[in-house]
Amino acid sequence: MRIFQILEANANTAVAANQTWLRNLHEPLLDLGHEVVLFSASAGRQAMAGNDAALRSRFSQQLVDAFRAEHARRPFDLVFAYLMDGMVEPAALDELRRSGVPTTNFSCNNAHQFDLVDAISPHFDVNLHAEKDARDKFLAVGANPLWWPMASNPTYFKPVDVPRTLAASFVGANYALRARYIVHLLQNGVDAHVYGPGWLTGDLSARRALTKRYYFLALAAFSLSAQRRAWASAKLEELDFRSSVARRFPANVHPPVSDDELVALYSRSHVSLGFLEVYDGHDPTRPVTQHLHLREFEAPMCGALYCTGYLDELAEHFEPDKEVVVYRNQHELLDKVRFYLAHPNAAAAVRTAGLRRALADHTYQRRFQTLFRELGLERG
Repeated sequence: MRIFQILEANANTAVAANQTWLRNLHEPLLDLGHEVVLFSASAGRQAMAGNDAALRSRFSQQLVDAFRAEHARRPFDLVFAYLMDGMVEPAALDELRRSGVPTTNFSCNNAHQFDLVDAISPHFDVNLHAEKDARDKFLAVGANPLWWPMASNPTYFKPVDVPRTLAASFVGANYALRARYIVHLLQNGVDAHVYGPGWLTGDLSARRALTKRYYFLALAAFSLSAQRRAWASAKLEELDFRSSVARRFPANVHPPVSDDELVALYSRSHVSLGFLEVYDGHDPTRPVTQHLHLREFEAPMCGALYCTGYLDELAEHFEPDKEVVVYRNQHELLDKVRFYLAHPNAAAAVRTAGLRRALADHTYQRRFQTLFRELGLERG
């Protein structure tokens, strides 16, 4: 097939200058033998970040022009995009649809950040959502949803031959309840190491941390509502706790890592940690919810012993405590990490089973083949 793909590279701020989406959403299509015309979405991302209407307009016109020129040269079979509100004008998406080529848009984090795609979703033929329970949100705005779970690309995410020198590791930002889990492990003798933004400052950036601190301080001191003052005090304590990790355990806190370092960390670690809790919109004023991340698939694909929170959706992809290790609270996490550190044969069995399942069922090559069948595009 000939595919027009609208995509940018970056996916994970915990990984420095990473190419995650190119590795997972672009390269598998090439592996399957498809011709892919890649249109960079970087300018659209800049327009969204700066709320720059002029840049968004230019990006939208360039997108349409590039599509028209390539489609006239040789017709496309599919448009595959990874776009969000504020990146592109809906009229440009409508123009792509008028060509008669099926248009799809992939998005993740819909369980808690649906506001990033709610406006543009009705302007695609199909919306591929990574979280199963996000379906109703798309239907509510008149969009057409299709559950398309995340996966991993085994040509890049794979075991590497390095010594296992770390007891436990986590690659990801410091938010929600992650610091609580990490500190619980460290206080109980597990040498866990963390890599990513927010572990030095307590939030995704020092500026965000300072802004939130002033906000919570003002509410705690001056709000007329006693309930609001108590809430702000609790949030301030939580921010202080997250920012304390680096002071209390400086040897265990590290900056973001490269793509290659991420893959190696999965093999260097006896236990690779995962945390499913996220804030609604990454905003601590909103409730905590849970959803799967790319690491739920990357870690087993790299042959890691992966230990993460339990979620019914996770159990649809991996058998709990056979292919991945699951926990339901801090105490169970500590118990299971200790068990597998003390029982290397049991750990090896989980690693082997998890890798086997990931390779069999959770490659992006397989995800794309399933998608093409769902869309009626698979050719005999």
